[in-house]
Amino acid sequence: MTTQLDCSLGFKKETTYGTAVTVDRFAEFTEESLAWNPTFAQGAGMRVGSRVARSKRRVLAKQSAGGDFTVEMVHKGLGPILEALFGTATSTAVPGQAGVFQQLFTPTTTDPLPSYTIQKGIPTIGGGAATAMTFLGAVCSSGEFSATNSEIVKLKTTWDAREVQPGIAYAAPSYVVAPELFHFAQGAITIGGTQTVPTTTALASGGTVAAQVEEFTVSFDNKIDEGGFNLGGGGKRSRKPVVGLAEVKGKVTAEYSDTVLRDAYLNQTPLALTLTFTSSLVIGTSANPVLQIHIPDLRLEGELPKAGGGSPVKQEIDFTVLDGLTAASPIYVALVTTDTTI
Repeated sequence: MTTQLDCSLGFKKETTYGTAVTVDRFAEFTEESLAWNPTFAQGAGMRVGSRVARSKRRVLAKQSAGGDFTVEMVHKGLGPILEALFGTATSTAVPGQAGVFQQLFTPTTTDPLPSYTIQKGIPTIGGGAATAMTFLGAVCSSGEFSATNSEIVKLKTTWDAREVQPGIAYAAPSYVVAPELFHFAQGAITIGGTQTVPTTTALASGGTVAAQVEEFTVSFDNKIDEGGFNLGGGGKRSRKPVVGLAEVKGKVTAEYSDTVLRDAYLNQTPLALTLTFTSSLVIGTSANPVLQIHIPDLRLEGELPKAGGGSPVKQEIDFTVLDGLTAASPIYVALVTTDTTI
């Protein structure tokens, strides 16, 4: 028996693009929009006495699937989603901390991105069994991290799938035990100054603490292509999508307490940024779960401070991440976890 709360979402990396595997990792998601995306073609030939498009001339000419789902960031179990987004992932034991690993995620420089089988289970009204809809050949096209005042850190990912199959058996979910949530109160941000990029075993460090930031978002878009719908593919994509020139953008909302960000915007000063969330949970000997986003080189794109009518003046400052060629990657996401593998 089920309730309307008993929705599930599982995933697993595929061996062969578009060939289903049984999902065995399950996310505690907050919302999803995974859907079938068909393209119908309707014959337009005229026929005496017929004034409505005819059913015999309607065809399914092309199909794909996909959509979004959002998860709350936790210290265990989310490695596969981050690997899907960026394409490159390592997991390395942290020296001196038994059972603690640092996972490091960076944008791939080699085609193609991994593909996944994603299955969502949706219960019917009245307590009936969950119904399975399985998305094959799902590639993560983009993702957005958000850290909002007084909120849990979230990641929204967008997926492009080859097709959806309703006839694959439902896989009963099993979840990571007691994952630690990352949230706003654990966060700290440094902008500018001299910063050191993370390694496989050490987090990013250095920089100037920016105490006035109250909201932060950063998005990473793989800019995957829309081709691959070839003759012989039955109207479905016949190959994995390839990556394009990735786009990394973000925004910080900050109180106007000094002129540092204003002047960096006006002078187009290259800035490094590190956002770190550190849990109070102790793992290993003395380590803590950590989520960290590090950007070696960004440019601010606005705005100048404006009068707040007597309220504290705030700036909503967009930024674009660039490749300064001084670091191995334009963006890093590090996760200190007890997960032994991705």
